[in-house]
Amino acid sequence: MPGLLNSSSPARSPPPPAGSSGIWSKKRDVITFDHLQKFWSELPLQARQELLRIDKQTLFEQARKNLYCSRCNGLLLEGFSQIVMYGKSLQQEGTGFHLPNRTRAVSMALADSESDDVQDPSVHPWGGLAATRDGILTLVDCFINARSLKPLQNVFDSARAREHERELLYPDACGGGGRGWISQGMTNYGRGHGTRDTCALHTARLSCDTLVDFWSALGEETRTSLLQMKEEDFIERLMYRFDSKRFCRDCRRKVIREFKELKELKRMRRELRCTSWFCVADTAFQYEVSEDMVQADWHQSFTDSIGTYHHFEWAIGTGEGKYDILEFEDVGMSGKVQANGLDLGGLSSCVITLRAWKLDGRCTELCVKAHALKGQACVHRRLMIGDGFVTITKGESIRRFFEHAEEAEEEEDDDTMDKDGNELDGDGSRPQKHAKSPELAREFLLDAATVIFKEQVEKAFGEGTARRNAHSLFVSLALNLLEERVHVACKEIITLEKQIKLLEEEEKKNVKKKREERRRTKEREKKLRRKERLKGKERRERRKTTKQPHFMLLCQHLQMTHQQALLVIHHLPLWNLGMQLVTQGIS
Repeated sequence: MPGLLNSSSPARSPPPPAGSSGIWSKKRDVITFDHLQKFWSELPLQARQELLRIDKQTLFEQARKNLYCSRCNGLLLEGFSQIVMYGKSLQQEGTGFHLPNRTRAVSMALADSESDDVQDPSVHPWGGLAATRDGILTLVDCFINARSLKPLQNVFDSARAREHERELLYPDACGGGGRGWISQGMTNYGRGHGTRDTCALHTARLSCDTLVDFWSALGEETRTSLLQMKEEDFIERLMYRFDSKRFCRDCRRKVIREFKELKELKRMRRELRCTSWFCVADTAFQYEVSEDMVQADWHQSFTDSIGTYHHFEWAIGTGEGKYDILEFEDVGMSGKVQANGLDLGGLSSCVITLRAWKLDGRCTELCVKAHALKGQACVHRRLMIGDGFVTITKGESIRRFFEHAEEAEEEEDDDTMDKDGNELDGDGSRPQKHAKSPELAREFLLDAATVIFKEQVEKAFGEGTARRNAHSLFVSLALNLLEERVHVACKEIITLEKQIKLLEEEEKKNVKKKREERRRTKEREKKLRRKERLKGKERRERRKTTKQPHFMLLCQHLQMTHQQALLVIHHLPLWNLGMQLVTQGIS
C-alpha cells in the first residue's frame, strides 16, 4: 500500500516492489499529502487514538484472507501474545514507548522532545506498534501525539521497507500473496514431520553454505545445545530411520547394542583410544592402533596377575586366528606392550591376541579387533551417550559435518529409487538394509546421528527464520491495517466535504434560480402595470375626445356612427391632425 506522503519526504529505505498489493497503490491521486496533513492536524487526540486501533479479530481475519500456512498463522498468534506481554512488562516497569494516560498538552510536548531513537520506528522492536492492556493494537504515543504527519509517515514507510526486505530474504515463505505453498509430505523424518499445510520456509532442504553461515552466527552455548539431544528423542528418530531404511530385526539389535555399549562406556568412564586410522571398539583390554604402531595395555584387566599368572604372550594379525603381522611374543609379567615400525596403512582390520598363562598351566586367551576407518569418522570419538543425553562433536569442521550428513541423505534417497529413477513404494518392494557386522552397525549409527543432528540444526534455522518472517508479517500486516484505517477515514472526510460542497453549490443554484424567477416575475408585473396604465390613459383620452364638438361634426361629415368613429380614433393616433384638416375643410 502506498505511503501517506506522495512527494514530501525522501525515501529512507528501498522502495517496495512494483507489485505492491496495497489497495491505495492504484489510486494515489485520490488522497494527496495536503489532504492527509489537513486531516491529521485537525484530528483531536482522542479521535486519533480511536482511529489507530485494531483488535485481534480484525487482524486475524485479514491473516486468514491472506491464506498463511498453519505454522505461520500459529507464529502470528504467538507474536500477538508476545506484543501484549511486551506492553504489560513495560507498563509494570513504568518505562517504554507507550504512555496511555497523558493529557493532550503534556503528550504533545513530550512528543516534540522525544529523542530520534524513539521517533525512528526501525529501532523499535515492533516497528512502532504497541498493545493496550485489553489486547488492542495501536501505535506508541510519540507517533500518535505528533503534530506533524511525518512521524506517522515514517512508521508506515518503515513497515513497507520491512515487508520488502522480508520478501527478498524469504521469497518462498508466506506473505507474498501466499507464495511458497506445498502440501505433500516428505520421506525424511525431520522434514517430513508436520509438512501438511505448510509453506516451503518450514520444509525446504538447506544447502551446506546456508547452514555454515547460520552456524557461524550462533553463540557457543547455542551451538552446544544444537549438538545435544535427549536420549529418548534420539531413540525415536533412530527408530524412524530403521523403518525408512528397512533394517531387519537382527541388524536393528546390532545397532542398538552398539548404542548401549557407547552408553556403558560413559557410565564406566572408560575412554577408548581410537585414532584417525583405526577404531578400537572392543573392551576386553585397552589398546591403540595407528598406521605404524600397536599398543596394548591389560594391567587393568588382570589386577590379580601376581601369584596367579606365570607370563603373558601377545600377537598381531590381520584377522582372528592369524598372527601374520607379529608372532606370539612372551612379554613376561608386563601389563603394557607396544610394537613400532609396522606398516598397517593398507589393512582393513587388525586383531590383537593376548594369552595369559596361569601358574597351573592353563591359558586365558583374549582377542580385540581394530577396524580401519579409511578416512571415515569414528563413532567413539564423535558420539557420547550418558546422563540422559546424546551428544555429537562436529569433527574436523562444521562444514564437513554437514557434508557428511548430506552424503548420508543422498545415499538414502538413492535407496528409495529404482534403477530407472522411479520412487519405490513402501509395501516391501524396497530391499532391506543390513548391518551384518559391528563395524557396519557403528557406521550406520554415526551416519544416522549425523543426519539427526543436522536436522536439528535445520529445524533451529527454520524455526528462527520462520519466527523472523512471522514477526515481519505481523508488524507489516498490523501497520498495513492501521494505514488503511487512516486512508479510509481521510477519504470519508474528503467525501463528506465534497458532499457538503455539492450541497452548498446546489443551494446556491437554487437561491440564484429563485432570485431570477422573482426578478422575472417582478418584470412581468411591472410590464402589466405599465400596460394597464397606458390602457387607462387611452380610455381617459378617448372619453375626453368624444365630448368635443368637432368630433360630432366629423362623424356627420364622414357619415359614421359614433362607434365607428371611436374605432378610427383608436387605430389612427394622429386623428387630431386629421380632425383639424377636416374641420378646416368644413368651415
